[in-house]
Amino acid sequence: MFEVFNSTEPFVLFGALHTNALIYTFFIILILCVLGNFLNNKVQENAGKLIGVSLLLFEATKPFIYIYGFDRPWETYLPLHMCNFSAVLIGIFLLQEKKNQLFFELPFYWGIGGAIMALLTPDLEFTWPNIEFIMFFYGHGQIILGIFFALAVLKYRPYLQNFWKMAVITILLLIPILIINLIIGGEANYWYLMDTPDGESLMDLMPPPPFHMLGVAPLALVVFFITYIPFLVWDKTKKV
Repeated sequence: MFEVFNSTEPFVLFGALHTNALIYTFFIILILCVLGNFLNNKVQENAGKLIGVSLLLFEATKPFIYIYGFDRPWETYLPLHMCNFSAVLIGIFLLQEKKNQLFFELPFYWGIGGAIMALLTPDLEFTWPNIEFIMFFYGHGQIILGIFFALAVLKYRPYLQNFWKMAVITILLLIPILIINLIIGGEANYWYLMDTPDGESLMDLMPPPPFHMLGVAPLALVVFFITYIPFLVWDKTKKV
């Protein structure tokens, strides 16, 4: 009955199935965020909490699904990637009554830069309708949905004075993540500190590991700043 979800057709970067998945994912996010603006404040908050619950439930169950359901090595499927952190933080943010700005701004930079890049260059072996393909797009898609729902519907935004705080937190987190990678050993590669992704990505243009991080770290800061530029332009426009 579920054999169709075990498809072994190879994933093709920007092939028809990948492109369609991107279009559908971003279209659904757009529609939900537009519709959310026509809801009253109470319904908006409840919708945000529903997204938050979905994010946290998915992140809590995903390792067990991969490790016990797909028989994947536990060393490589712990929820320690930047996208995992983004999902948990924005999920908690959406559930908070008194919302913590830090829990929005970190996933804003990590999620928009990381999750969108992940969707554009997925680390996948097989394409639709393989179950891992579906889970990958669902998981990363709802991270972006959570961020843009908070941004476009709940009207939260990042601030320039917090930019370097987010950058410093990100850089400091590299140290414990690197230590975790070294302790676990084997194929552990959280935050891609030990090696580049198996699939095609911008990291392929960097020096060989571990020196690839010399290029990835400044690139991440550039992506963070590019992500903030629309707000920079908006603030400058309001002052004119």
